[in-house]
Amino acid sequence: MGNWWITASSDGTARLWESATGKAVGEPLRHNGGVSNAAFSPDGRWVVTASWDSTAQVWAATCKPVGEALRHDGAVNSAAFSPDGKWVVTASADHTARVWETTTGKLVGEPLQHRSYVWRAAFSPDGKWVVTASADGTARVWEVKLAKR
Repeated sequence: MGNWWITASSDGTARLWESATGKAVGEPLRHNGGVSNAAFSPDGRWVVTASWDSTAQVWAATCKPVGEALRHDGAVNSAAFSPDGKWVVTASADHTARVWETTTGKLVGEPLQHRSYVWRAAFSPDGKWVVTASADGTARVWEVKLAKR
């Protein structure tokens, strides 16, 4: 973000890169399966990765994990931060999207259920809604009630 950019790879890693030099920053962010998605938080303080190993993980800019792994029962296809960076939404092959606290990895509320794989999930600009897109042929908008807003 700004001075850095991030890549995700099927080799099970995501990497941070310095924009000016193109050199890798820190150690790779490692999973036990391919990394399908990686994204910065809005303030650039955190990175989230989504993996085929059924987890997503929030990382500090120091390339160290933050909180618990965000666990699903199937591959995690995407992960995205809320506009304020306090929450992460994940989309999974287990037919759910889930909302998590960024710093602890604790699940917030019930899973957002579809009839097939959930490919993508994202927060609305005001952080009050999550939109999901599924292989069941639907996109849905969910109201999310998040504590400590």
